[in-house]
Amino acid sequence: MSEPQAYCRPAWARIPFPSGWSSDRVQTLTPDDFSQVPEEERKRLWGAIRKFPFSSEYTKIKELNAGLLQADERLPTPPAYVPPGWTAEQARGFDLNLVTKLSEEEHRLWAAGKVADDVRRAQKQNQLPASAPGYIPAGWTTEQATCPDFELLSRLSKQDLTRFMQARNETNKISAAAPAPLKMDAAPSPLVQTLQRAGFPPWGFVMVRTYYGSESRWEEFQKKLDAMCDGQLNDETGDGLEKVQKALEFKIIEDPRLKGSGVEDARRHFHVAKAMGGVAVGMDISVLLVGDVGAVDSVLNDDATDESVPYITAVDVTEPGELGGFPGHFKVSIDSLLCELYPKVSMGLSPRSLWSMIEEADGIWTGDDT
Repeated sequence: MSEPQAYCRPAWARIPFPSGWSSDRVQTLTPDDFSQVPEEERKRLWGAIRKFPFSSEYTKIKELNAGLLQADERLPTPPAYVPPGWTAEQARGFDLNLVTKLSEEEHRLWAAGKVADDVRRAQKQNQLPASAPGYIPAGWTTEQATCPDFELLSRLSKQDLTRFMQARNETNKISAAAPAPLKMDAAPSPLVQTLQRAGFPPWGFVMVRTYYGSESRWEEFQKKLDAMCDGQLNDETGDGLEKVQKALEFKIIEDPRLKGSGVEDARRHFHVAKAMGGVAVGMDISVLLVGDVGAVDSVLNDDATDESVPYITAVDVTEPGELGGFPGHFKVSIDSLLCELYPKVSMGLSPRSLWSMIEEADGIWTGDDT
């Protein structure tokens, strides 16, 4: 079979851009432009483009998303109040020589800003005191006294601000002296642990598409698969889960000449793509997926009375084919795809070992958590 070619129309002509978006607009986006796009709109745009991993639009949005993550981690939050003539760095620190030169009003606002910055840090680290200070300014609620912002604090007179700061310091001392509660944060799930160790790279699966019966049906399959994968990741736990969710992708190899192809052709196309540098580290694992008619039918599940498990075919890319009873491929439950299969193959478990765990009843691998 000849090598894969681009599928029919160019990707930009097939991407279902959200209202107001086009290929031209995506290609001309600057990092500053992208940062101003509302988060929900960015999610909708990525949801439309992520299904076309070989498109220039896909590459562009991946780069812009990566830039946003780096900017969020790199740029410190500016101080709540920067006195006239000071830099942000000077406002973050404490230079007595500068402080003594402030006017009485500037000093009051500087103190209010320091409290607001401290509250913001405590809130971010989940270290706010369990109770409000002993003094609550007139007109404030208990919640506002526990977590006041600069706007509230800047309205206090010098006397009220000083009294509130003293009361807050006492509350903080009491909280610090109290025994630390047992940390109840959920431990990282195996998937999150796997990607933590790898430094949260782009991850997922290479999928070879062999179903070309209906373009609308294929698009519906992708949408439902995305929704099922999102549901799986929402149940995962651990620090860095948001990075895991954003980095997931399916790199799809498409060519109408692959219609109805078997696993051997799928395996060969995977190795061709890998040799050309088209398989990222987080996808260079021991299996690929095949988007065939069986997978499409099982995921869309048109028959309302059919209780079969939605699945997709996983193909071993490390062995040439059928050996010792192992056919070289097996069906994987969609519900076990990300959170069970991916961490296991990443840990070094062979596809042959996973296949041996399958029960004879339906022939679908469902992992350990069923």
